[in-house]
Parts: sequence; C-alpha cells; structure tokens
Amino acid sequence: MKTLSKLFNNPLSLIVVLASVWYLTRDFIYFTYAILIFISIQVLLEKLALGKVSRVLFFSWSLLLPFGLLTLLLRDPIFLQWKFSIVHWLMGLILLISQIIKGPVLLKGLFSLAGPQLDSVPKQAWSNVTVFAGFFLLLVGFINLYFIYFASLDSWVNFKIYGVTVLNLFMTSIALLYLFKKAEKIESSQV
Repeated sequence: MKTLSKLFNNPLSLIVVLASVWYLTRDFIYFTYAILIFISIQVLLEKLALGKVSRVLFFSWSLLLPFGLLTLLLRDPIFLQWKFSIVHWLMGLILLISQIIKGPVLLKGLFSLAGPQLDSVPKQAWSNVTVFAGFFLLLVGFINLYFIYFASLDSWVNFKIYGVTVLNLFMTSIALLYLFKKAEKIESSQV
C-alpha cells in the first residue's frame, strides 16, 4: 500500500495523467474529472498507507472539491482555474505569516530533508528563503490569472502542467543553492 501511495504522490505521476487526459481529449470536463479522481485517490491512499493525510494535500483537495464540482456542474473552467491561484496565494500567505509569527519553521522542515548540512544554516538564511518562497507562490498565482484571462484554455493547461513545474523546480533550485552556499560558508569558517 505504501508503494502505491508513493507512486500516486509522485508529482510526475500527476503530470503524466493530466497531460495524457488533456492531449487525448482536449476537454476540460474530462480534465477536471481526472484531477478530482487522481487527487482523491492520493488522499485515500495516503490515509490508508500512513494513517493520515499531509496538510498540504488535504488543503489542496479541500479546495479542489468545491471548485472542481462547480466546474463540472456549470461546465465552466474558470472555477478550476481560480482554485489554482487561490491555493498558491494561500500557501504563499501561510509561509509569509508563519515567518512573522514563528520564523522559518515550515520550509526548514521540508528543505532539511535535502541534506544534514542544512542543519547548520543560520536562521536569517532560512528566513530569506521563506520570504522568497512565499512571494514566489504569490507571483505564480498572479501569473495564473494572466493565463486565465489573456491566453487560451490550451495555454492555461500547458502552463498548469509544465510551466508551474518548471517554475517550482527553478524556485526550489535557487532556494537550495542559496541554503547550501550558506551551509558551506558556516562549515568553512569552523575549519
């Protein structure tokens, strides 16, 4: 069960499924069904395999259900498209507000999995990365609005599947390079 859960929680699996459905059908109704079914399976498998569902997945799924169902009932993709911006804005705001209240704990827990050397990174560097990631997520939400209102549905789907993947890899790479550079400085000053 855990292996199946890992397979479905792999972002590449979601990209392959969504791209396949879109390019085979070019129909946002089928695309919406695919998203709803895939994410619901992710939630179910994670609950069965781990006994709980991650907050980010549950949060995204909780917004997907009403927006996805409105998209299906009213046969209008705008609801699903707006859900994407809302999720990014809320995640960005959560990072920025948590930074103000608690400091950089959210990203530190996630990015620390990249290597034990990140444990030595100063708090200020983690704060910088948290603010960077928070504003980055807000920006992606606004870029999504551009694709909703000034591009075709096909362009929006391509942005959602490929563009956001590239943007997230870019943001994560910059953040990790910065953190590893800070960790390297700390280690070299201690030698």
